[in-house]
Amino acid sequence: MPIFRYKVRDKDGKILSGTIEGTDVASITEKLETYGYVPITIREEKGKVAAGPQFNLNALFERVKPVDLINFTRQFVTLHRAGLPMLTAITALQAQTKSKALVRALDAIRKDLMGGASLSVAMAKHPRVFNELYVNSIWAGETGGVLDDILDRLVMLLEHDRKLKSDVGSAMRYPIILMVFFIIAVAVLATFVLPKFVSLLATVGGKMPLPTQILIMVTNFMGKYWYLLVLLVAAVVVLFYMFIRTSVGRMWWDRLKLRLPIFGPIIYKMALSRFARMFETLDRTGLPILRSLNLVSKTIGNVYLAQAVDKLAESVRRGRGIAAPMRELGVFPPMVVQMVATGEESGALDDMLKQISDYFDSEVEYAVKNLTGMIEPILILFMGVGAVFLIVAILMPYMAILTSFGSSGGYGVH
Repeated sequence: MPIFRYKVRDKDGKILSGTIEGTDVASITEKLETYGYVPITIREEKGKVAAGPQFNLNALFERVKPVDLINFTRQFVTLHRAGLPMLTAITALQAQTKSKALVRALDAIRKDLMGGASLSVAMAKHPRVFNELYVNSIWAGETGGVLDDILDRLVMLLEHDRKLKSDVGSAMRYPIILMVFFIIAVAVLATFVLPKFVSLLATVGGKMPLPTQILIMVTNFMGKYWYLLVLLVAAVVVLFYMFIRTSVGRMWWDRLKLRLPIFGPIIYKMALSRFARMFETLDRTGLPILRSLNLVSKTIGNVYLAQAVDKLAESVRRGRGIAAPMRELGVFPPMVVQMVATGEESGALDDMLKQISDYFDSEVEYAVKNLTGMIEPILILFMGVGAVFLIVAILMPYMAILTSFGSSGGYGVH
């Protein structure tokens, strides 16, 4: 399809320019006017046609920082709520952001919007910038006519995720420092100190202790075959990533995440909060419950729980209500089921869903605050066990040498 270069004036009088795909000048003019622009010049780029996806090495390694995505979403909802056209808002945000990866994505999204694509479809082409949860949430907002509310919720979710990662990083900083020093100590002792003890022990005819043998075997293997370990770890990571990209792997991984110690309950509560908030937001618009549940299942962010919501929607389609199927599924906590049942009976389901979401939001916040206290003791315990093993592996040959010398001295007196 030919590419046309255009220059237009927006409703504020600002001149914008760019390129767009189209069949002829008339269709491009009509499309630009649809978006509220006044065309100034439109000309075809001779010899140029729309190219397919191109490999960009820089884009492969670039990431959008969480704070950039949060700021973009917050500014986007402000502009959209102010009544700016979608295309104008995206163009303005593209000019403001400092993230190169986000600038490229917004430029492509702007062109897709001008080509008639929906926002969620345009964003779905950039999974390294907008993940599946983000895209599905935008799609639910477009479909349900509540994009502003969904964007507000996305800001909250992104800030929750950012705070969680920050708190986890803070909680693990001290144990990681200990682990680095422990590895350095092992390397120094195994390289410079332990060989001397082993040589001396062999001279006096002593038996090498088992912990020392294990430590020597491990350090020798690491020294000779470290590259194999690197390749093995890389292969495991790649295969694991490929596995969880399949439907079976994704189901297994999302179910396992809910059962992880410490982090599993947090992930579970975040998903339940997301379910309740999205359900409440869509239900308040007057959408049928069945339609709302179908949209919610795409935005819950966990395939295992999404499958449960799909089963719930199927039960609702058969006229069974919501609370009874929720109880049978065994995925939702009794408190949630009871509050939903109360909301159904009293006609205040929206209010109950909001209370559920607020409750789990506070639970997540409390769990995150106590994350440091839960992680540090466990990691320090592992570090302590490792330190004890290292001390035993070093001291035992030393004690064996002293014992051998003592026995030799005793024999000399007789």
